[in-house]
Amino acid sequence: MKPYSLDLRSRVAAACREPGASKAAVAQRFGVSYSFVKDLVRREAATGSLAPKPATGGRARYLDAAAQAWLVMYVGQHPDVTLAELNQAW
Repeated sequence: MKPYSLDLRSRVAAACREPGASKAAVAQRFGVSYSFVKDLVRREAATGSLAPKPATGGRARYLDAAAQAWLVMYVGQHPDVTLAELNQAW
């Protein structure tokens, strides 16, 4: 899921700064979750930024560079290899 735009984040933060505004009302007004509003206000207070946190990346690779090079070379030489045959060659 993509993070909310910086424009929406700044509008939500500005609405939270309005006198008498509740986080629940702001969340309903902009169609976002209460926890998003709460986390956004907390992040702005702590860091001064409304930008989303950077992506953490995915899972670690299963193959190292040498194993991947062998796999690419083997499939290149045997393009019709089945998964069972590839497993046996591995």
